[in-house]
Amino acid sequence: MLYSLIKKQEITRVGMAISTVDKIIEIAELQVRAGGYNSFSFREISKEIGIKSASIHYHFPTKVDLGVAIANRYTTRFEEHLANIIASTAEPLERLDPYIALFSHALKVDKKMCLCGVLASESDVLPEALQLEAKRFFDVNIAWLQSALFPQSPQAKAQACFILASLEGALLMGKVMKSNTPFEHVIEQLRGQSWK
Repeated sequence: MLYSLIKKQEITRVGMAISTVDKIIEIAELQVRAGGYNSFSFREISKEIGIKSASIHYHFPTKVDLGVAIANRYTTRFEEHLANIIASTAEPLERLDPYIALFSHALKVDKKMCLCGVLASESDVLPEALQLEAKRFFDVNIAWLQSALFPQSPQAKAQACFILASLEGALLMGKVMKSNTPFEHVIEQLRGQSWK
């Protein structure tokens, strides 16, 4: 299914086992999405996987290295989903619902924030390498929305920013309010727009 779980998409590949690096990144991503960059530690990850903390340091010498790897993988997977949306739809505005579904899945199934949305909210205190990787997610999404949904619009960038900001904000509100209702209201408004 197009809207398959972003965080688990590549956990296994046709019967292949999960590598230690993938396990480390997976657990760290879940921890960041649940509580922010400072919420994950090598010690907690090593406990959950059943390896020594030194084994994590072997693959990721610093927390920043692991943070960048998490954000990079998240954005790369998101890009794959965006490519699937293009491949499965003919008309630009047919792409809005599948795009919304990527964010809806984070809230309703994962019950977590968008990883890069969490990082963006902490960007003032993040190391520069991680700030840049989180920014890449937003750059990728804005560029995709401009070209995929609004290829002929002179307001394409503003429309793209509006959609992305609305969805990220709706995830944030849904989390703090412990309700999907704000997200549903935003989706209703986005679908009701007369996009040109």
